[in-house]
Amino acid sequence: MFTILLLCLVGIAVAQQPRPCTSPSQWEGRIFDSNEKQKATLRGRTSYDSTYHRIRIVETIDVGSEEIAVDVLALYDANIEFVYDLKSHNCTRREIIQPWRDFGILPDARSYGEAYIGSSARPDTGLLITIWGGNLTLPTNETLRYVGTWTHQGCLPVSRTTYSEKYGNEILSFYDLTVGISDPNVFIPRRECLTEQEYAMRNTLFDKLTKKH
Repeated sequence: MFTILLLCLVGIAVAQQPRPCTSPSQWEGRIFDSNEKQKATLRGRTSYDSTYHRIRIVETIDVGSEEIAVDVLALYDANIEFVYDLKSHNCTRREIIQPWRDFGILPDARSYGEAYIGSSARPDTGLLITIWGGNLTLPTNETLRYVGTWTHQGCLPVSRTTYSEKYGNEILSFYDLTVGISDPNVFIPRRECLTEQEYAMRNTLFDKLTKKH
């Protein structure tokens, strides 16, 4: 009898363990990123695609007293990043050396429960979020500690805070997200970033580069 009761209690405890929700694989929205130690802030609009590991951000970066405006397209499966300077109109092509980092909840993340942004006292006065955290390992073998929040309904990212001795605290926030990609061509590089031959073959060429077969 005791064994049966113990098994029932274990089963209830396992059933109550929180499980990570699954974020949409494609979404668009605005982001704001700040790092006090690096004296840097970033604000921009992004298109995100975790299916084919690609992201585009049109952003303004403030580093100290300097302001940089760029259009960045990162195609992780092709290991290519295009950086278009919106002021000088120059495009730089460079190799991606860091691995793809998903904005969904990582499989090894630890749950820190749920909370309301705003209030739960009255309807429509708060947003229920789920909180997860853990460690991220950089290509340099440095470890970042992080805590992230996602909407309880829809599992959309809300914020992510990371910390390391070297880089300090970085706070990334997401706003006005919509599920899906409004323009699939957003993942095709600007004409200024391509040769004439590449531009003529842009749909076929970059479709092959960014999609998995």
